[in-house]
Amino acid sequence: MEEVDTDINPTDNSQMTQEKTIVHLPMKTFIATTLTGLILATGFGTFNPASAVIDCDKTPDAPLCSGEPRPRPRPKPQPTTPKPAPAPTNYPAAIAFVLKNSNLIEQAIDKVWNNFGKGVVAQKIKDELNGKRVGTGMRIKDVNVNLRNITVKEVKPGPAANQISVRVVIPNNNEEFHVSVPLIPDPSFRVFHDLTMNLILTIDNSSEPIKVARLNVQVSNADVRGSNLIGSVVKALGDFFTGGDFSRGIESKINQDIPLLKQLGGVIKSAIDSLPIPK
Repeated sequence: MEEVDTDINPTDNSQMTQEKTIVHLPMKTFIATTLTGLILATGFGTFNPASAVIDCDKTPDAPLCSGEPRPRPRPKPQPTTPKPAPAPTNYPAAIAFVLKNSNLIEQAIDKVWNNFGKGVVAQKIKDELNGKRVGTGMRIKDVNVNLRNITVKEVKPGPAANQISVRVVIPNNNEEFHVSVPLIPDPSFRVFHDLTMNLILTIDNSSEPIKVARLNVQVSNADVRGSNLIGSVVKALGDFFTGGDFSRGIESKINQDIPLLKQLGGVIKSAIDSLPIPK
């Protein structure tokens, strides 16, 4: 029998590997290209911070550019710098210094009273008395006010540690007036009284080192003089002037006058501010 050669040379492995590689390369290229396209189309992939910002000029149809609410950045809190605490005032030294120069306060009060205060207070008294009803069917009219000068001036410390009390007295002021009385000529009268002004000056370390914190006016020693033609008229006037109604009315009118307080405070301030008050 003829011997058959069964030794068949197999295909070279390297050649087969090369053929497979040649066959698979186009497939890999196709897959890579497809994946790249999908990534670009769907937006997946490496995050780019610049792509998070939408340019509405270039893409006006984007959702955030079509009128929908846009997220707004939160405002950054601004750091607050605490205000420095005011330096403490050496009140005892300041009070002692002002009291040593109290003549300036007295001069300032005299100036305000003579140039401004007299006119203000006189008008307040006129407004209070003219037309005032006293007794039955009687009214005060034709009031003429005569105010005197300040004769007593007291300046002392207190009541608080940074305050100064000032007391001034204007005595023997008087108002002349008539009273309308039915059936008889209108009798004339004159009432005498004292005025006392109490002021509280406060010293602090603000822009106003000294200022008027309070002004209070009191009426005292009212005394009515004049005709005694009709006893009922004299009694009615006496009850009004000496019984307290006159004093309360005048005090209320004057104490409500804010311009007087500001004027007085301004003159005192200008007189004292030029001095080197200890701080």
